[in-house]
Amino acid sequence: MAFNPDSRLDQLWKEYSLVFRDFDDLTLARWLAQTLGQLEGRAWRLSHPLLGAYRLAAQLAHERQVWLKRLATPPQAYSEAPCCRAPVLPLLTRDVRESGLICQHCNEVLVPFEEVPEALRTELDAWAVRYGPIHAVAHWDDRQRRGSGNYDQAYDNAADEAERLLGLAGRDIMPKFLEFYPAAVWEDQDECLSVQPEDIEL
Repeated sequence: MAFNPDSRLDQLWKEYSLVFRDFDDLTLARWLAQTLGQLEGRAWRLSHPLLGAYRLAAQLAHERQVWLKRLATPPQAYSEAPCCRAPVLPLLTRDVRESGLICQHCNEVLVPFEEVPEALRTELDAWAVRYGPIHAVAHWDDRQRRGSGNYDQAYDNAADEAERLLGLAGRDIMPKFLEFYPAAVWEDQDECLSVQPEDIEL
């Protein structure tokens, strides 16, 4: 997820991250390893406060290459990510077919879509195929908007369907990730359709 330096929300998250900048590398590594233990065994909303704190610390640790220094041992269940050698903690986004699963530490592709375990890949593919056209409504051009007859209604309908599909992902698909990964994260909002985490019911 891109950082926008002009966004007030991103400025706020930057302020939140300052507490971790006061940690030395060993303290940061130990905090991350301990928190991974707390995350283990669950699928997490991206908006969860604990996940938000972990992401801030993890991104700072990536900048400092803390995991490469092997200052702390992550819980045994976590394998090493091929992208940055941090523990594997995948993020599911609506762009999974194009981007695969995203690493929570370096924001690069952790697992290309074609390498996602087949049992998950089949279900994710069907979900993403349904989600794509719904999300696209937010990006219709003027011709498409005029052709819809009532774009405001089309947008509201798309937002309602996005809420339903995101809820379905969190409720039905994400628990299956735990058969393959010690913990996993899913994106529980769609800013383009004004769908916020609090709109998603599980």
